[in-house]
This record gives sequence, structure tokens and C-alpha cells, in this order.
Amino acid sequence: EAMRLATAGEVRVLSARGSQLERSFGFGAVRQLFEPAMSDPAARDTLLAGAASVAKPVFEEMPADEAASNGSFAVLHGLYWLTVNMATTGPVLICVDDIQWRDSASLRYLAYLVKRLEGLHVLVILAMRTGEEHPDEALLADLALDPSVTVLQPAPLSPDAAATLVRERLGEGAETFVAACHRMTSGNPLLLRQLL
Repeated sequence: EAMRLATAGEVRVLSARGSQLERSFGFGAVRQLFEPAMSDPAARDTLLAGAASVAKPVFEEMPADEAASNGSFAVLHGLYWLTVNMATTGPVLICVDDIQWRDSASLRYLAYLVKRLEGLHVLVILAMRTGEEHPDEALLADLALDPSVTVLQPAPLSPDAAATLVRERLGEGAETFVAACHRMTSGNPLLLRQLL
């Protein structure tokens, strides 16, 4: 929804989605976020100019083990300046879904960035499924506990809210069916949408 609203408001949207398959791929989320914007060589040169040039190795072909260990302060600082360069042409929304499956280097970038957003026209939205263990639990906690971060923990849908979604999708129906949908999904919007 945030991405849809941002696009409608002519905000540049950078997005990445976590996957268990990519957890060992260093800077996988960072590459998902920025590579589409750097497909044009001229745009790439502009975005990686100045202090951002230190981040160039992240976007070059390199062995996976080198990429995974390339989360040095210099590289993180270069990625920060890449973000700053991107925001010079207008506001930017960075959306990363399923951060519990992201690689360590990308999480370090996000933690570094979140602490330096003041004054930038950049909004970062991260989505995480709770209840799963992650090797970078400390980084995830660091992100969640940062004073600039607002943590939202949506409650389950009420029976009335679930009924609204059922009716929007299927039209008016028997109240017993609507109640069964809520009971089967415990008000979880994702499960309800998949059920419908």
C-alpha cells in the first residue's frame, strides 16, 4: 500500500523482497533496491559519483564470499551517499519486505542508513515476520529500537473488518460464511486474502 501511494504521489520507489534462498548472497537486498536505477550507464555514473564511489564493488561481479564480507564502514558510507545522490532528484521510498530473510550486509546498510535519515527526503519501510529466529537478531533489534523508527504491530482483523473484506471480494453473502472465514483465519489479513 505504501508503494502504491508513493507511486501515485510521484515518489521514487525502491523495493526488495527477502528470500531464504538469497540469505547468503552479500548485499542481495541492496542490489535489488538500486540495480534497476543503475541499468543506464550514465545514471550509474551519476549515482555512484563522489563519496558513493566507494560502493561500486557492491554492484560489480564478485565472488559470493567477498560480497558477503564487504560490509565495511567505508562501503556502508558509500551506500549511504548513493542513497543521498538518489534523493537529490526527488523523494525516495525504500521498501524491504521479509527482512528476517535478508543477508547480513544488507541489514547492516539499513541499520546504518536509518540512523542518518534526518534531513533526507527518504522514507524507509521494513516488514518483518516475527517469531522466526535469525542469525542477525541483534541487527534486527537495532533497527527496531532506533529512536527514529516507528514500529507497527497490526492487530488481527475484527469480525466486522473481516466481513468487510469478504463482502468486497465476494459480494453479500451468508453471515455464517463470513463468520467462518474470520474463525478459520483468526483475523490474519494475509490468510484471509489467500482463503478468499
